[in-house]
Amino acid sequence: MRTFDRRRAATAPVPQNGHKVAFLDRDGVINEAPKAQHYIQTWEQFRFATGALDMLKALTDHGYRLVVITNQQGVAKGLVQPQALSAIHRNLCAAVAECGAVIDGVFFCPHLEAHDCACRKPKPGLIQQALVALDYPVDMARSWMIGDSGRDIEAGAAMGLHTLLIGSSDHAAAAKATLVAANQQAAGQLLLGTDAQSDGE
Repeated sequence: MRTFDRRRAATAPVPQNGHKVAFLDRDGVINEAPKAQHYIQTWEQFRFATGALDMLKALTDHGYRLVVITNQQGVAKGLVQPQALSAIHRNLCAAVAECGAVIDGVFFCPHLEAHDCACRKPKPGLIQQALVALDYPVDMARSWMIGDSGRDIEAGAAMGLHTLLIGSSDHAAAAKATLVAANQQAAGQLLLGTDAQSDGE
């Protein structure tokens, strides 16, 4: 399932190999993660993680398209109403736009983990949905999955994306990630530094 933000014109120039995209997990990357077994139910409960808005602005300024990829099984549990989740994502896109960044789409899995669906991370179904739905080509070789868990890293790797792990003590996930950052500020600096090195090759 998805929510779109069309603020960035579809007629923007397309790089030769397609756009580079930062696919981002939501909870723990863009906003402060709720406690275990708890869910953000309203926009009033949503708090941006420290440094997240600056990271999103920096990525946008350096030519990245932004797409959110998030598991939200609170919907299936009846703890998060679908309308409330849509409102959270609309407000998220609007708040990010006010800071000079643009989220092109929010793709979410509402299913229970026990359902073993194709879209819940660590499966790559949400990324696949995004690639079909987005109205521009994606340069997968220059795109990233940014998350705070092994699920995010596994989903990104399954699609051939570079992966960046933020603020996690999961050593197994860290060993598999392309880059590891202590926080959002460091994540933005690492990714853009790697990007600059690639451009200079």
